[in-house]
Amino acid sequence: MGVFDRMTLGKLFRGSALVVPLSFFPTLARAAFLSYFLIFLQERFALPVDQIGLFVGGFILLSAISSLLLGPLLDHLNLKALMLSASVVQSAVYLCLFMFDSLAMVFILCVLLNQAYLSLETAVRMCIARLFPTEQTAPALSLKYTFTNTAYALGPLLGLWLNRQGISPLLFCGASALIFMLIALTPFALSRVVDRKEDQNQGVWTTLVVMAKDYNLLKFTLASVLLAGVFGQFHMYVGQYLITHYSAAQMYEIINAVFVTNALTSILLQYVIGRKVTAEYFRLWISVCVLSFVIGLAGFAFSNSLLAWILFTAIFTVGEIIIQPLEFFYITRIAPPHMAGAYYSSQNLTYLGAASTPVVCGFILAGFNPLYFLLYLLGLLLVGGTIFYVEGGRLARTA
Repeated sequence: MGVFDRMTLGKLFRGSALVVPLSFFPTLARAAFLSYFLIFLQERFALPVDQIGLFVGGFILLSAISSLLLGPLLDHLNLKALMLSASVVQSAVYLCLFMFDSLAMVFILCVLLNQAYLSLETAVRMCIARLFPTEQTAPALSLKYTFTNTAYALGPLLGLWLNRQGISPLLFCGASALIFMLIALTPFALSRVVDRKEDQNQGVWTTLVVMAKDYNLLKFTLASVLLAGVFGQFHMYVGQYLITHYSAAQMYEIINAVFVTNALTSILLQYVIGRKVTAEYFRLWISVCVLSFVIGLAGFAFSNSLLAWILFTAIFTVGEIIIQPLEFFYITRIAPPHMAGAYYSSQNLTYLGAASTPVVCGFILAGFNPLYFLLYLLGLLLVGGTIFYVEGGRLARTA
């Protein structure tokens, strides 16, 4: 905890840096919403399970792709106004979901909701990059991800508990998202001034063309999508795997243990490990990250006891903890100051990788030996990890 000699909690909870702890509340609202939303769709529209999956996956993927197009606009907007607007939009959408019985309108609202959340998260990452000096970025990021992981651990529990009490979680989500508005009461100034000369007269299309020609960004995006295929929705493909190997009772016992272990490991170790991750030792950290994923996946494939599942889930989660700051360091190193919003928004494309793995998993498990799925995941790790190792290490040396 010696890092607090350089960055005290007092600094984190005042002024512009308040965006870091306040980002907990929109994420808490999102986590509660997503867990309850499946019930909402089934009760309100009587959608079958397969159509619910298409509905949720559709608006998440559409939001991720549209965020890439809207990313360049973030560089031309006032960050404080953007974050306040995104907070209001999220709160309003949660409440508006009460009013519409049209499935098409609900889909549009969900796209808007997810887009507002992604824009807010991108703006928070931009604030961290500008507010904190290099030696404090890793601790600030680790605290941000600790808040995020805590929100994702608590959100589903709160959402389902409120629903059982006869209280719509949408009311809670609307209020929670609005708490971010407290940032309006704080003085807000970025300590790093971004030079705007280079981006004068540079439109959205021009920005996208520049990004498409940036091979560092393309390689980063490819590596991120591949690795997200391994860890982005691992709960889902683990559940699919368990269905084919265990009884329903055993499956529920194991998947609950996996969820709890993943959440607790993230909350307890995110700051402890994440604050030590530095760009200067990029190759060392990406090696540890990939090794954690490999050990975790191999353990999943051959585990035959609940204790083994808990152990290998904890090891796998260490890889998740490490990859998050590494991706931030990589994108920060390659992003021109006047295009930071556009570059940070490209990280949202990782949803493509995360969404594709359950589909591939279902196809493989339906007709092939489950070990082929393990080989598929190891292939993603090999290619994505190699790109990060080579290119990330090169950037660390030239920085």
